[in-house]
Amino acid sequence: MYNHLLLVWDKQEPSPFVLKGDANLAVNFDNEALKTEIIELLQELITIAGVTGFEDAVREKIIALLQSTGARFSTDFMGNLYVTVIGKNKDSSKLPRVMICVHMDEVGYLVSNIDNQGFVYLYPIGGIPEYLGPGEWVSLHTDSEIIQGSVGMYPPHLPVTGQKEIFVDVGAQNRDEVLQMGISVGTPVTFTHGFKQLNQNRVVGRCLDDRMGCAVLIALLRRLSANPIEAEVTGVFSSTEEHGMQPGSEHSSVHGSRGALVATMKLRPNFAMVVDSMVCSDIPGIAPHMRQIRLGQGVALRLVDDLAIMRPPIRAFLKKVARSAGITIQEGISRSYTDTSVIQLFDVPVATLGIPLRYAHAPAQIADIGDLVQTLLFMQTIVQNAGQYQLGSCNNTI
Repeated sequence: MYNHLLLVWDKQEPSPFVLKGDANLAVNFDNEALKTEIIELLQELITIAGVTGFEDAVREKIIALLQSTGARFSTDFMGNLYVTVIGKNKDSSKLPRVMICVHMDEVGYLVSNIDNQGFVYLYPIGGIPEYLGPGEWVSLHTDSEIIQGSVGMYPPHLPVTGQKEIFVDVGAQNRDEVLQMGISVGTPVTFTHGFKQLNQNRVVGRCLDDRMGCAVLIALLRRLSANPIEAEVTGVFSSTEEHGMQPGSEHSSVHGSRGALVATMKLRPNFAMVVDSMVCSDIPGIAPHMRQIRLGQGVALRLVDDLAIMRPPIRAFLKKVARSAGITIQEGISRSYTDTSVIQLFDVPVATLGIPLRYAHAPAQIADIGDLVQTLLFMQTIVQNAGQYQLGSCNNTI
């Protein structure tokens, strides 16, 4: 399906990576079939709630979607899911170990208190903009069922004094009625939004960040299981990536990604790839010189964020692979962080890919299916050549 890339050190080149081989490494896939598969995966994944730290149902759905592949599954106490596809070399000890990380969790709320009148108070978890919530329908996920409610809002007819609270009205008349519904402190809460295809190319959904990454990784693992490559590839569907991002729009003072931290300690990969959303800046109100990432213009390299910088050798490697495969990429800088921020701490080379997304962390987020297809093709091209990265890297004795 791909011609193999040979990466060698050439002292005449300013970049340490020189690709030898066919100039055209275009992927021979049926893009329409890929679009259909990705849309179907998104429909299944977005219907399931997975507030950060409460991803269990998402994990079980992903296992079901990959059960027929014959891949090896495992989990840990952090709630991560590991799906390993063994390479085609019989001696697996000689194969490069590649980790591809996407996060299962989504931003949301937890119940923090219930008052005597039956109002349910919320604690935001993850980077939910402070202006979101009032007037929204929400789903409270108890152990036995999903309870619907509305986030209370203060209409202009009422004079409000003091701090405005985030609270939910579930129709109860007192605290006991709420408790009888199965709602208690710690119950996770999500916006009541699902998934919808807007037109041939664009979709809207509640938690496309990062169920998009989950969908393309599932599709990739299916293909690698059917056609093994010369690498041991472990897909990590990580937990608690969003936990630690502060509500509002200030820079992060703490960060999450604890699931990816544990996964990297456990796997100790030779090469890693993180696939997450990348905020689009092609919307009204953004100055022209600030518009870096555009919807429908292809997968992005996340060069810099609050906690990670893509190393120049990785950037050079990714750009050369993309160019040789005929894949259009964007490059940009973002606020916040991804799982890359902790993976880098273990001296692992990390390729951070961003799928363009409008309105990240909103109840309704918009993506372009063409961008997801390009991301999948780029991921497969990278993973097939990840073992060659070391040949041109600077991780050698001087």
